[in-house]
Amino acid sequence: MSRKLVLAGAGSLNRQVAAQWSPFGSVEAMRLSEPDPSLGFSQVSVDLAEQRWPDLAGDCLVVALASRGERTVENYRRAYLQPIQQLQASLSQWRNAPDRIVVVSSSRVYGVDDGRWIDDDTSAASTDERARILLEMETQAHALPCPVSVVRLSGIYGPGRDWLKRRALAAEQGALQDSWTNRIHIEDAARAIVHILNLPDPEPHYIVSDQQPQTLSAMFNFFREAEGLAPLQGEPEPGSGKRLKPARLQASGFEWRYPTAFSGGYDV
Repeated sequence: MSRKLVLAGAGSLNRQVAAQWSPFGSVEAMRLSEPDPSLGFSQVSVDLAEQRWPDLAGDCLVVALASRGERTVENYRRAYLQPIQQLQASLSQWRNAPDRIVVVSSSRVYGVDDGRWIDDDTSAASTDERARILLEMETQAHALPCPVSVVRLSGIYGPGRDWLKRRALAAEQGALQDSWTNRIHIEDAARAIVHILNLPDPEPHYIVSDQQPQTLSAMFNFFREAEGLAPLQGEPEPGSGKRLKPARLQASGFEWRYPTAFSGGYDV
């Protein structure tokens, strides 16, 4: 049975979600910019932070938004919190409420920086104001009158996302402050979202990361070795950052195409 997916936002992640959804039905997106016919799916122009959301008669909804401009607290509120408030106000006017909503959040909500392991049962709490805005967004999302799953993504990589590589190639010996880092290829992130949309009884939230945290030094040296540069000295067990364990996603039957950062995703 064909189902319609509505996307709130048409950035790179939701474009991947649209591609992964094609076997299941149609896609229509709401975006701030004017529609772009080259994307291959229908779009309507809406300011999701300031306007009521139109009823596009979707069976499922994915909310994947991003802050524009500087990452100020005000921009975070406009990007993440205000749209959920507009969705809350809009749903009561819709004739066709979705039967499943996925809201994209971040592993930033885990206010941990001591290298410990984090899993889906770890309480999310942070003194970081931007993380607190994300947590407030999650709370308001779970108050919506529809089943909602929040996905907490780690650092997305993939085509066009080369900031980590640029940092690695510019790094100097002795300047690296090693820590744990967590990665998820953008294709696997989109596949995980579609997977969760199709689960019969999804959980309220999922960590979406690959299966193996890496040290920053290991990531840097991966790029440096490919360019013939000298490796940087790192630590076997850094005492900063966090290590994500996506146990709930794995237990649901999800299979990664790129289970680690060194599985070929950076070569795509």
